[in-house]
Amino acid sequence: MKNAIVPVLAIIAVAIFSYFIYSALTEPVFLRSDSKLLNIDHDPVQSPDTLLSIAPIQLGNARFLLTAKAKYTINGMLVSKRRYRRGFMSRLSPYDYALIWGDVPKMLPRLKFSQTYRFCFFNYKISAPVDVQYVQRHMSNNHLIPSTDNIRKALKKARKKDLVRLEGYLVDVVANSQRKGTSNWKTSLVREDAWGGACEIIYITRLQIADKIYE
Repeated sequence: MKNAIVPVLAIIAVAIFSYFIYSALTEPVFLRSDSKLLNIDHDPVQSPDTLLSIAPIQLGNARFLLTAKAKYTINGMLVSKRRYRRGFMSRLSPYDYALIWGDVPKMLPRLKFSQTYRFCFFNYKISAPVDVQYVQRHMSNNHLIPSTDNIRKALKKARKKDLVRLEGYLVDVVANSQRKGTSNWKTSLVREDAWGGACEIIYITRLQIADKIYE
């Protein structure tokens, strides 16, 4: 009986060791904690700073060219997060965050958000007192391109109703692949648009989730 226990304990020890190694490799390191609550009352801040030159990104057999269109910062409440694993852009932009700000968080009991195929939708009861145009102007679906591996790891940490801050640049993307040819992705530069082309594509240089800041 004792001889049988030893291999079992060895397997458990290896499993525990492997778990800690995996955690160390996949867990992001936060720069610092900021206990100050993020203010999500105001609109995103956008400035026409396009001097940033972003080096081409090679992922597998695909090459991505990013062109900065504006410097961008957004504070918002996360109402939906979706991980994408398929599609030409999924390796470059693994997550979409749907964010709301202003007075929209007060309407959450009457709203339901969802994401699919790189779109974000919201539903509400016809009888509910919801200002649809206000909601559309104070929500955004954001295609997130992490500038570092640490930010890439951190994107998975956000949870629904977390307050989030995204800092970086709105970018257009040209992707080239021998198998799939060329694809273009253009970011929205206004908050009033809707449907196709209305999503913001953000090259993230700093990410804050709740009180944790990642670079």
